[in-house]
Amino acid sequence: MENYIVYNELGAGSSCVVYKGRKKGTLGFVALISAGKAMKPFLTNHVYICSKLHHPNVVSFYEWYETNTHLWCVVELCTGPSLR
Repeated sequence: MENYIVYNELGAGSSCVVYKGRKKGTLGFVALISAGKAMKPFLTNHVYICSKLHHPNVVSFYEWYETNTHLWCVVELCTGPSLR
């Protein structure tokens, strides 16, 4: 995760927290999803499925990282009040 700058928290659920972030050296923002290590089976399945999907109506998946305490997914940042 040393390649990313983490800004403010965008939202939180029961097992994940979403942050606004930016890859160092770029101007584009991304969403950084942080999940605990207990979510690894679910998250690896999610990463596998999302990496195969390429559609304008589906949030783009970029990459994922594993740190000592968390799993991080880097996805397209959707601005606006809702994903509807």
